[in-house]
Amino acid sequence: MLSTSLRVLPDAFGALAIAAAFAFLLTAPDSAIANGYQSPTGPRPVEFLINSQWQTGLHLVDSSTESLIMAKDGWLHTVDANKRTENMRPTSERYQPASAMQMRNQLRAEFGRDFDVVATQNFLVVQPRGRGNRWPDMFENSHRAFVEFMTKRGVRVRKGRFPMVAVVLPDARAMYAELDRLKIDVSRVAGIYANRCNRVLTHDGGRLSDIAATVRHEAAHQSAFNSGVHSRVNDTPSWITEGIGQMFEPESLAGGIVGSTHRIADRMNQESIRHLRNTLSLNRSDDMVRWVERLVDGDDAFRDQSSVHTAYAVSWAMMFYLAERDHTAFADVLHFTATRPPFENYRRGQRRIDFERIMGIDTVTFANRLTRYLNELP
Repeated sequence: MLSTSLRVLPDAFGALAIAAAFAFLLTAPDSAIANGYQSPTGPRPVEFLINSQWQTGLHLVDSSTESLIMAKDGWLHTVDANKRTENMRPTSERYQPASAMQMRNQLRAEFGRDFDVVATQNFLVVQPRGRGNRWPDMFENSHRAFVEFMTKRGVRVRKGRFPMVAVVLPDARAMYAELDRLKIDVSRVAGIYANRCNRVLTHDGGRLSDIAATVRHEAAHQSAFNSGVHSRVNDTPSWITEGIGQMFEPESLAGGIVGSTHRIADRMNQESIRHLRNTLSLNRSDDMVRWVERLVDGDDAFRDQSSVHTAYAVSWAMMFYLAERDHTAFADVLHFTATRPPFENYRRGQRRIDFERIMGIDTVTFANRLTRYLNELP
């Protein structure tokens, strides 16, 4: 099932500038956040006017047209450069992320009486009234399985400073109306993860089995970006982010079945492996070499409708192979991409150099081994 994981960005800012907010909150010491971060070159507390109300936030970066600010609930807002004087002002108020209770009250006010806001250890789940614990359990179990999976493979996992928010609308029409309200332009999706509001959005208008894989994919993105497995201050290759999302689509993985004693078929993304077997010639590695090199070098395949499904499937295969056969390289590639210098464009040639250094082999050898591994799978 093809998923959509949106980085919803104000036009004047690149993904790296937007991402600084979340990375700051993940990595800054508690004292820096509690006391206000006053570095002249870093985020600093301001008051800003949004929806006719003054709020306190972190002023992250300016462009020639806008200023980017993170509110206490983790949302990202912009102030027009021509209105900075009247709509943004310095403050001595300390910046503290909103508490779970504050965010829960905000969500209740935002969605009204027709929705419950259910709190779990790591989530606030907005859902139509009377839905019980099905959705909260899915999100919470998916996150816990994600943390367990990564930890067992030596990946560093941090605890985010904001509760993660998942919004379940009553049906697809209501979901698209909410996406329109948030100015997110997508179609034909069962759910998305949008980083501007740091929320997963989906709907409850059909059989859960029909959309569950997409929800688990998007929940994995949310877990990864909120736990520091992926960084929001740098340019992470899409084969890594989408490969992780694809890995957690199977119910067994998201449900916590991650040990080596379980059948590998339970951990496989069956849709991805079927697509590869139907699309690529796996009895020789030429096709895989071309795809591995295309994904390692850039992200264009994910923007091309004629190649996007194969891009997702090959990304799954690459990350699944590393997770199953080479835990060290799996952890190393995630650690490296999460700690690259911020605000730096990840150039095509450098991506190839870094990949081959981390893997200890060139892309052709990697693709050959990957092809043999896929042929061994049940």
